[in-house]
Amino acid sequence: MSQSASSRRKPLLLLVVALAVAALVAVAVWRLGGDDDVSPLAAGPSGEPTSETPSPEASTTPAPEKTSPKAEAPEKCEGPDTQFNVEGIRQESLLPDCGAPAPVTPAEQKKSGLGLSCGGSYPVILYKTTTTGAKTSICGRTSSGEEFRFVTQADGGDTVDVKGEYDPQLDAFVAKKDGVSYAVQAYDGTLVVTKDGRTTKQKSSDWISLDNESDYD
Repeated sequence: MSQSASSRRKPLLLLVVALAVAALVAVAVWRLGGDDDVSPLAAGPSGEPTSETPSPEASTTPAPEKTSPKAEAPEKCEGPDTQFNVEGIRQESLLPDCGAPAPVTPAEQKKSGLGLSCGGSYPVILYKTTTTGAKTSICGRTSSGEEFRFVTQADGGDTVDVKGEYDPQLDAFVAKKDGVSYAVQAYDGTLVVTKDGRTTKQKSSDWISLDNESDYD
């Protein structure tokens, strides 16, 4: 009787021990899961994880300030150091010489004619030359040169203003007044004056034309 009861208790003890072990394992697993400090990323409305967006201050760098080059004032007259139309852009007129009288007004032109700086109804300086004894300007109504005045002034003399023409055979600007013939050779700036049957030639030391030809041989 006693042996039979002891035999029945053994399976019960084994069952109790198995349940106790299972309970301990479950508690250990629960504690391990509770100690996990890793938190999931915050989910957006769609349930997908979202990453942090950097603020504009952190993601953008200030652009360097752009400094525009200062515009240089255009030349108003031609002096010894003037470089006319270095860029080769079509110009409307040459510059008057520095120190020369200003271009005349229409009223001044009507009263006393043009000067070496042109002006009035012939404001465009098409050609200029300085020779051994005179200065000469070719003053155009427009930059086309179809109509122009021949203006020359001998050293210490009066200014001569006369209607001019272009002679393609001579490649020269020519004019005539009071029996005196004038010509400026366009290719080298030489001034040719014929008076009382006598012709004199004055070589140019400095000449320039609106079509940007060289003023030196």
